Amino acid sequence: MAAASYSFQERAVGRGFKSLRARSYSMVAMHYHVILTKECNLNCNYCGGGSDSPPKEIQYSISDLSSFVSQDEAPVIEFYGGEPLLRIGTMEKIMDAIHARFVIQTNGMFLDRVKPQYLEKFHSILVSIDGTKEMTDSNRSSGVYDKIMQNISMIRQRGFSGDLIARMTVPQDTDIYDNVLHLANLKAFDHVHWQLGFEMFWESGLDDGAGLENWIDSYNAGISSLVDWWVEEMAQTGKVPGIVPFIGVMKSLLCGAPSRLRCGSGIDFFTIMPDGRISACPVSIDFDFSVVGSIHNAAPAFLCDKACVGEPCTSCDIFNICGGRCLFVNRAQDMLRKNGYTLICSTVKHLIRELQAAAPRIRNLIDSGVLERKDFEYPEFNKGCEIIP
Repeated sequence: MAAASYSFQERAVGRGFKSLRARSYSMVAMHYHVILTKECNLNCNYCGGGSDSPPKEIQYSISDLSSFVSQDEAPVIEFYGGEPLLRIGTMEKIMDAIHARFVIQTNGMFLDRVKPQYLEKFHSILVSIDGTKEMTDSNRSSGVYDKIMQNISMIRQRGFSGDLIARMTVPQDTDIYDNVLHLANLKAFDHVHWQLGFEMFWESGLDDGAGLENWIDSYNAGISSLVDWWVEEMAQTGKVPGIVPFIGVMKSLLCGAPSRLRCGSGIDFFTIMPDGRISACPVSIDFDFSVVGSIHNAAPAFLCDKACVGEPCTSCDIFNICGGRCLFVNRAQDMLRKNGYTLICSTVKHLIRELQAAAPRIRNLIDSGVLERKDFEYPEFNKGCEIIP
């Protein structure tokens, strides 16, 4: 156990985390990204078509996975890749063998191949789409947007009634306001979530930093406009638009409870790699700090807190709201470009400030009966949305 690391975080935000940790051990209920394959059928600008690190395919048996997951009282399995729907047969066997809540994060190109009886088993489906047709196709390849829209319409017709989430990747030069608003107004998705692209903050970034800093300014301005739109929509319609980062943070602001790392990596969220090793984070699977065990020799209850965020996050004045944003970025700071960490943090601080400013009006909408506090109780469990972009 990383007791010392946890104690440091507990001192940083007070006693609120003590009860959180106690719950994590008394009732094991965790989320597992299961990487079905590292292969991908697309070659997106910010990714490159899967991972080259071996092994690319599952090496353990489904009975091994079942034995490990069965130690958890209420497991969530999220199929991940690469592109998980390249291995639909393996996915089906796992869904037949294991009792769990199921989630999938997919590029959406093969959703039409999922049989109705398996669609009905999914609680949530996260589909990678980056906004408008122009933005999505420029990042992912011509024709991707239309295929996604066709397929999500088809899965609804075939019986999928769960949470359908547009999961955006936001590279430099994205107009965040226009692209989030586009997806929200489609009414095809229940929720919209986004994550800033890692590649622009690495040491190998393509520009000298000035262009990135200017874009961060425009991104923050877009967030301000989105928050204004979000609150106005609530006032006019009495409904909370499904903007995941806003809902997740506002939930904390309304209830006043501190939050740990919101994606759950290393806390109640782990990734099972093709060779059976367990990573605290699905992005940092090739880094030693992230490997916390194996399905062959670890029990779910003893994985918690083996990888935790550290400074500068733990001393930050918004740590109890942000939770540290990203375990990988926090632990790999030396790989970032100059001022990269500061730029990332500036986006988080801006988003939280804007939501803090909006909170009084939202409380008024609740007090006047336009909204209910339960409207902000999302997500009901960790389903792969990092919350903090």
